[in-house]
Amino acid sequence: MGPVDIRTAPGTGPNSHDARRGSEALSASLTWAEAERGPAMPGGATAFIGEEEFAISPDRPFVFGRADADGVVGLDANDMGISAIAGSVRYESGFWWVVNLSHRCQLLLDDGPVGAPQRLDCGRRHAINSARLSVLVPGMIYTHRILVVVPVAQLACVEPARQSSGTLTAGDIWLSDRDRDALVATYCRYLEDIPRRERVYLSSRQAAELLGPPWTETKLRKQYERFKGNLARTGVYFDGPQAKSQLGEYLVDNAILVPDDLERLSGRS
Repeated sequence: MGPVDIRTAPGTGPNSHDARRGSEALSASLTWAEAERGPAMPGGATAFIGEEEFAISPDRPFVFGRADADGVVGLDANDMGISAIAGSVRYESGFWWVVNLSHRCQLLLDDGPVGAPQRLDCGRRHAINSARLSVLVPGMIYTHRILVVVPVAQLACVEPARQSSGTLTAGDIWLSDRDRDALVATYCRYLEDIPRRERVYLSSRQAAELLGPPWTETKLRKQYERFKGNLARTGVYFDGPQAKSQLGEYLVDNAILVPDDLERLSGRS
């Protein structure tokens, strides 16, 4: 299976199978397949590696790694920079996910021409929130590109039709107005424009001061923990010393919190 030569522009290397270019060539006849190269299937996702097409269904995840094996699509058997099982695309809890299954190698996620690719560390997963997402698998010599195409109805994003109700939903994930206030204040720096943007969260006291009365440090902390507990009951759980940072990244990377939410902060300077 041909790799993308990172020493040349995407799609120009002699051994390149640039899935973005290949998928554009196929866009006029794109189908959802029941098998790896079969007929249309409603609700499925599709992975492209160059001009090769692989179906992904809720009961049949797409697993990729160094070499072809039972249940694994190989990228380059000779590239030892790729883990034997590097990652997967799977359907779970109403969303499609990219999962990094490697113990040593990062993946990169690229959802368009704007901005740098997003890093996906070992053991982490990303809820897909764009209809076309490129998964970049760095090797020792080449970076391999997998284009994942997901049905719009199954993207991990808020439902605009529900915005006027005071609660927002993303599958099983929902935020009340108080949840959103507490989270936006806590993670306001994640939402700032560049160069003010930084992945540093505020303490409960700082967040409460930013919101102003009737919020207090205690009320802010309890609201935050209540949301975190509700989220855990949907199967999305964060624990350990980096849990608060990881939750902020999850909310922002999946567009559950967006920069426009900063308008909720009365004490923002």
